[in-house]
Amino acid sequence: MPSARTSNTTFTHEARRAQLIETAIAVINDVGVERASLSRMADRAGISRGVITYHFTDRDTLLSAVVEHVYSLATDILGDRVRAAGSPRAALSIFIGGSIGFYARHAPEMAALTAIYRSPDHPRSGRGEHAAELLELESILSAGIRTGEFADCDPTIVAGTIRAGLDAALARIAVGGDAEHEKRELVALFDRATRGDT
Repeated sequence: MPSARTSNTTFTHEARRAQLIETAIAVINDVGVERASLSRMADRAGISRGVITYHFTDRDTLLSAVVEHVYSLATDILGDRVRAAGSPRAALSIFIGGSIGFYARHAPEMAALTAIYRSPDHPRSGRGEHAAELLELESILSAGIRTGEFADCDPTIVAGTIRAGLDAALARIAVGGDAEHEKRELVALFDRATRGDT
């Protein structure tokens, strides 16, 4: 059984990491990825630069932790709901609608994630989290094809098309678009697109 001291140390360590990730998100949104230096982040947090490098090896490691944080947050909010859906069609609707709801409720996190992905050093295509998201979509689509809920299609192409639709919705929401309207339209669009009787 871990000692109380070990538990407290771990809690403090994780709390500091979480604080630094939140600080990084705020600084990225204020000045952009290119100007979001460790020194700026340290100034924002009121700590020395060395405190950051104690928890994160370098700037790239911290930016990677921001990406991991945003995906983990989305998974915590949506993962169980998607898995508990009663059918592939319900799972797809929850995935699309829930993703758009997440974008609206977590605008700072999504803005920072988008900025990081636009940086040439951190392409989305190289991230395991992005690949896992597409695989989850493909799995939902493949399950629906097997049960006859969805028309026969290439799950990889359709998953990529859904991802592109969500990207477009995120961009519109970021400049003031109506998230509920985006949700209704995209859920309805892909519901119609996946039906075998149309």
